[in-house]
Parts: sequence; structure tokens; C-alpha cells
Amino acid sequence: MNERIVIPMLAVAAIMLAGVGFTAFATDNPQAAAAMGAAGEAVDAALNDRVETLLKTDVGLVGSRLTAATRGGVVTLAGTVPDEHALRRALDMASGVKGVREVRSTLTIDPPK
Repeated sequence: MNERIVIPMLAVAAIMLAGVGFTAFATDNPQAAAAMGAAGEAVDAALNDRVETLLKTDVGLVGSRLTAATRGGVVTLAGTVPDEHALRRALDMASGVKGVREVRSTLTIDPPK
């Protein structure tokens, strides 16, 4: 009867200890951390390119001066747009790109003179 309880508990304990070991390896191994960081930077760069290309080729955003910065799937839009409609359009379009987790904005409205 006791073996039915002890064996599953030992299995759970072994799994938990293995998880702690893998976490320690990932944080203590600078090469593993660098590889994960480089891969994340490449993904962010590709995502950033997709967002900027989409925004710069959209007819509804003519007159806008936009830039995007991406880190960890979070896109921050900066620059100027001519009106509130263009601001909303830029935010909606950026958030619709596959892989974007969140969109932040430092956009300002600068009406045409």
C-alpha cells in the first residue's frame, strides 16, 4: 500500500529536480544564453521588418513618418502621423502582424501644414 504512494512521489520529485538542473544549466551556460539571445534578436528583427514594411506601404498612412522597434515580440511605434485615424490605423495594422504580442505607441499627431 505504501509503495503505491511512495513511487509516484519519487517520480514527481525526480522530475522537479531535473527541471531545476536544466534551469541552472541554461542560466549558468553563457553559450546557451547567447544562442537564445541571438535567436530572439533575429526573430525580433524579422518581425520589425514585416511591421515597418506593412506600415510604409499602406496608402492610408501616407504622410506618416513611422519607425518600429521590436523586443521580445513587443513592437513600439514612434514618429508622427497626420491625424487620429492614421494613428489608430497604424496601431491596428501592427497588432495584426503574426508574432506581435503587444503594440506600444509613442506616436504623435502632426497635422499637415
